[in-house]
Amino acid sequence: MNQIIAATFDIADQKCVTYNALEWHNFIADTREQAEDPTASLEDLFDEVYGDEFWFEANEWSQKMVYAVAFDLRSESFVVCNSDNQCEMVMEMAWASGCQEEIFWAD
Repeated sequence: MNQIIAATFDIADQKCVTYNALEWHNFIADTREQAEDPTASLEDLFDEVYGDEFWFEANEWSQKMVYAVAFDLRSESFVVCNSDNQCEMVMEMAWASGCQEEIFWAD
């Protein structure tokens, strides 16, 4: 299993995607090819190519073992779980608050 170092969420396709180091490098390179200013910061680059409804987080988990990642649309933040129990707890809290449709798990 490769270590997860980044995740993205795009509201357009409602998908949360995780990346290992090589996948993240390739994703950024592919995105830079589509940009008018390929030297822009990641935030500016992603805003230009994917729009304002695109979120990313990178290198935050390099020292952690990541079991699963989801994006919580309500809080506009990523949820990182280290075990199946944590994933279940996230979903229990979402169901209890009626927000289960706003949690998007990475494949």
